[in-house]
Amino acid sequence: MRDFLENNGLWLLFAAAVLSVLLAASSLSGSSIPADIAHVIGTPFRAAGSAAAEQFNRWEDHYRDVTDLRRENEELRRRIAEMEDAVRQAESDSEENKRLRQLLNLRERRKDLGELETARITEYSMSNWSASLTLDQGTGHGVAVGNCVIDASGALVGIIVQAGVNWCSVRTLPDTETSLGAQVFRTQELGVANGNFALMGQGRLRLEYLPADCKLMAGDLVVTSGLGGYYPPGLVIGSVEEVLRDDSGSASYAIVKPQADLGTLTQVAIIKSFDVVT
Repeated sequence: MRDFLENNGLWLLFAAAVLSVLLAASSLSGSSIPADIAHVIGTPFRAAGSAAAEQFNRWEDHYRDVTDLRRENEELRRRIAEMEDAVRQAESDSEENKRLRQLLNLRERRKDLGELETARITEYSMSNWSASLTLDQGTGHGVAVGNCVIDASGALVGIIVQAGVNWCSVRTLPDTETSLGAQVFRTQELGVANGNFALMGQGRLRLEYLPADCKLMAGDLVVTSGLGGYYPPGLVIGSVEEVLRDDSGSASYAIVKPQADLGTLTQVAIIKSFDVVT
């Protein structure tokens, strides 16, 4: 900068002097040169200011449009979420109504099952030794210990082992404490369906005390025998998967897969009374 002033200082002073003279002369003569000069100098700034204002207006309009779109999108997403919730609720209600109709139709199919109480599963509990369900019906609705619990198809789910005023606990078939009289539907052979520790994790149980020469086959249906009058006869327990000999070789047993699918159950029916077959 110092070098520039040293080299061009005289020219700058001369230019400034000339400009001063012109301005003074124009003012004495009434010329509009200062105004023209001011106009010329200010024109680029006015143009820039106008362009900046236009750009600002465009940005403001763009921001307003984007804000409106975001607000509309949020409103649309909210409405879509509400409609999806409504659809899911409708589907849930439809499935629940379907299950209730099946349970009601079960009354027509099994006239021997006198009193049925529908119930909803509130909890499914499984440990190393037990597999149980908790239902939302209890003694206040006539439910009692020893009642059988079935699904909508009439398959046995388990037996009630505890009951409160508005709840009950169900021992499911795979539970290690399960033991009930059973019969093979095709061959009429009798046995005892027992829970088994080694099989409980697989959701299976054993049909025991079968003769060594039993005629069971994979796929055979196993039902409750009804002997002793403790449980209704003919409730489906499950189907045979495999027939094996016990360690002694003097008897056979079968691995049985329960018919009722505990993993998908949400509603069941409690058999409060039934006709005893003698």
